[in-house]
Formats: sequence, structure tokens, C-alpha cells
Amino acid sequence: MFKSLLSKMLVLLPFISHHAFAEPIVWKIYDTQRQFYVLGSIHAGEEDMFPLPKAFLTQWKDADALIVEANILTQSTSTVKQYQPPLTQEKLNSKQLKTLQTITTSLQLPYEHLIAQPPWLTATYLQLALAKQQNLSTDQGIDYVLLKRAQQQDLPIKAFETVEHQLNLLQNLPENGTNMLLETINNWQQTEQALKCLVNVWKQGDSQKFAELFNDTQFDPETNDALIFSRNRQWAKTLSESEDYQSGRFMIVVGAFHLIGEQGLPALMEKEGFTVERITKGVTAQCDGWEKLTS
Repeated sequence: MFKSLLSKMLVLLPFISHHAFAEPIVWKIYDTQRQFYVLGSIHAGEEDMFPLPKAFLTQWKDADALIVEANILTQSTSTVKQYQPPLTQEKLNSKQLKTLQTITTSLQLPYEHLIAQPPWLTATYLQLALAKQQNLSTDQGIDYVLLKRAQQQDLPIKAFETVEHQLNLLQNLPENGTNMLLETINNWQQTEQALKCLVNVWKQGDSQKFAELFNDTQFDPETNDALIFSRNRQWAKTLSESEDYQSGRFMIVVGAFHLIGEQGLPALMEKEGFTVERITKGVTAQCDGWEKLTS
């Protein structure tokens, strides 16, 4: 985004710092027949996340398809079973309910409504409201923006999963997602700072801090496997074996946390025999609030 600046400006203007040249992480995963260009998404964003990295947009021009977690532009016939037990009010003790009430007040959410929801849905409402409070919009989410662009340009859209499948995952979490809710409210201050940090880390392409943030925001192993790791394994298998992806150039956009570590999609694809390269450069992101809480 700033690459067209004359080199002379770097000498004349001291406020132009090295971080202006940082970009979100883009992976190139390929073999002799196919190329996958992978960008991590934050599902709620802001205007200064755009334009997206040149390394990604350049390949977009010649892409055969966009691959996403689920095509959220399509109509879904699924409904949330809001009153399927156990509900939030049944899984939280009095102290935890008081904490939840304090949080809902700060977010201007209806407490009585939320405690009558499954814990996973209550946690989802809290996180969406927090994103809105921090001026992040789902309309500026990376995957949503690129889905709209693909739709407008008649670029084929392929999805690893359906919206119904994702909803089913949440509805079948252990204890209806109680652990996810408790982790969210018991560490609410960290949750707030983690979201701020995540946006900054994404913009700066700081892979090390991404890993730290990922490791510090884990749920229990069963929830992690259901929401992240088992899905990564299935996606890697699909990309490697499906007839739809045996040749061509594909743009992939999935949640940024799906791309991290030995169980992340790039590492799994490398184990499948693909060559994996990072094709953008990042710098160290500043997350003072998060680092103070976790140091």
C-alpha cells in the first residue's frame, strides 16, 4: 500500500517507519499441478485492513476459484435450537452469572435473553458485541469482502463446509460450549485486549505474535479439536485429494488461527508433500495492553 513512495521520502520524512511496509501473511502452497494462495481472515474488520496484500491480489486476477470455510452469502435453512439444554443459566454459578451480567451491561446486551441461550451462543453474542464496540464490522470481514468480490466478478466460489455444518459443530460442543463461554467471561479483560491485538498482528503480519496470541487464547483440547484442528486436517485432505483441486490456481481465505503451528493448514499441506512458502513480509506488532496482561 505504501510501496510506491519514492525512496527519497524515507530520508525526508522521519514519521514513515518500517511498519508501513508490513503486510498480512500470505502463503503460497503448491506442487507441479496446482497453486493455493492462502490468506488468513479476521471475520470482522475495519476499512484500513484494505487494500489486501499485493501478492494476493495479483494472483486473484488469474484465479480459477475462491475457496472459503463456508459460503456465508448463500441462504441457510438452519435454525439455532436456542432452548436446547443445558442453557447458560444452568451451567454458570452465581458468581459467574454476576460476571456475565456486568459484561452484558458494558456491551449493552440483554442479560435475561443471553442466559436463556446455549453457552456457545451466549459466547458468540459477547464476541460479536465486543467486535462492534471496537468498531469492527462483519461487513469488513476479510472473507465476506472477498466473497462479495468473487460474486461480482463471477469467480467460482467453493467451500470446505456448509453453514449448516458449522452450526452443527457449535451445537455439539461439550456441555453446549460451556468451556468456551467460561474462558470468555473469566478472562474478559484479556479477551478485549486479545481482539485489539489480533487486528494489529494481522495487519503487521507478525507470525511470532500470532502464535503467542493463539497459544494464549486456547480452550480445552476437545473444543480446540472440534473448532480448529480436526477441521484443518479435513481441509488439508480435501485440497490434496479432491478432484476439484487437482490442477489450477486457487485463492483460499480461512480464519487466521487455522494457519498457525504444526497443526495449521500450511504445515499439514507440507506434510502432504506440497511446497509451502510465505510470500509477504511482516514486522513486530505492538500489543502493549495484551502483553501487560499476559506477562
